Amino acid sequence: MRSLALVLALLAGLLAPATAQADPGTPNSPLLPPETTRNVLHPAPESTIYAAATDYPAELRALTRVLDNYTSADDAAVHAGMLLLYYGHGYPEFLAAVWADPEVLRALYRFVVGHLDLFGTDRQYLVQNATRELGRFLQHNDIAPRVRPSLADMAARGDVVGRLAPLWVGVAEMVDWYDKANCRRYNTCDFRTKIDRRVLTVRHTCSATLKIRAQQLTRTQLRQTCASLAGQDAAFHRVVRDPGPVAGDQNTALEVVVFNTSNDYRTYAGVLFDISTNNGGMYLEGDPALNQARFIAHEADWLPTFAIWNLNHEYTHYLDGRFDMHGDFEENMTTPTVWWIEGFAEHLSYSYRGEVYTDALTEAKKQTYALSTLFDTTYDHDTKRVYNWGYLAVRYLVEKHPADVAAVLADYRVGDWAGARDHLTRVIGNRYDSDWYGWLSSLK
Repeated sequence: MRSLALVLALLAGLLAPATAQADPGTPNSPLLPPETTRNVLHPAPESTIYAAATDYPAELRALTRVLDNYTSADDAAVHAGMLLLYYGHGYPEFLAAVWADPEVLRALYRFVVGHLDLFGTDRQYLVQNATRELGRFLQHNDIAPRVRPSLADMAARGDVVGRLAPLWVGVAEMVDWYDKANCRRYNTCDFRTKIDRRVLTVRHTCSATLKIRAQQLTRTQLRQTCASLAGQDAAFHRVVRDPGPVAGDQNTALEVVVFNTSNDYRTYAGVLFDISTNNGGMYLEGDPALNQARFIAHEADWLPTFAIWNLNHEYTHYLDGRFDMHGDFEENMTTPTVWWIEGFAEHLSYSYRGEVYTDALTEAKKQTYALSTLFDTTYDHDTKRVYNWGYLAVRYLVEKHPADVAAVLADYRVGDWAGARDHLTRVIGNRYDSDWYGWLSSLK
């Protein structure tokens, strides 16, 4: 039950603490089921739900039995086992248990090669995670010789592209982190170059400030995407009425990277761009001296018509960072600004596209939060508060109190975080709370 509870907590949007890891630079934690990550725009906040197992030998024997006797009813138990392995590397007693009884390593191999049919399905994350967790043992010199032959065999079964690409990429990622000197053994040397050359084959320039790299977009889809983003520029400036880029911002161009499916995003984006893919896409603010401002996305392959998931939300982040928010993302977090950053991205995305934000309107009827409370929102809060209620807060102020929006943004643009915070908490405070509740009731 402890393991199952861990999985259920994770699926609710909680992640175990990075402090439990042996190496803070280790590759990303196990992938979540795609239906869970689809609507999570950014990595979920960390939590303290993970605790070290009290009896690692027993836990590992139990996991071995689950892997060897797997049925679809065991999905939650397998996922919990991957978390046990991922976080176990931070505990000497875990490594001692694996060394003393390495059967779990052989069970991971048997599980993956015995269930290759799961690749390309919604349950691919199970075998994809098992591949990565077996590879993670390469970091330990005394255990690595026991897993190298299995990983080499697994890599030989996959390829850079195709249904078994996640198998090959999973091995390649772990080899790159922990056994790079032996990459020829796995045929994974220069694997990022191979992925870029064979996967992101489409290059398109929308304008001097916007380029697209894609896996599989038609000319019509490229034109549609360029037009959508170009039109959003004007909508953005109409709302924020900015005087131009904030001082010191040199991110004059954005690259949009689009994978063909959510599975492709989860397979390739993490290793190419060093990001978590337990989300629906990610914007990386660039430092021109170091890297390119970039939005990494995927097509919404579950929808009947073409769409790039969260395209307009993430493009708003780029525009907001260039014209409204002074400095980099870390500086933007000096005071609580998530209510605006995520709320405005949601507001502009939905209003520009003329779509009804049903989830937010449903939340509005509950009248859960006072407006004054939402100014304290951080990424540690749940996704409904961050996105649904952030949208409602921004929409209310934009529609009913644009002068307050202008005052706060004026401070944000010069990096006066304390000044903006003072306006929100003292000048506005709870003055609008009564009207806010009435406004929420009026939404349809």
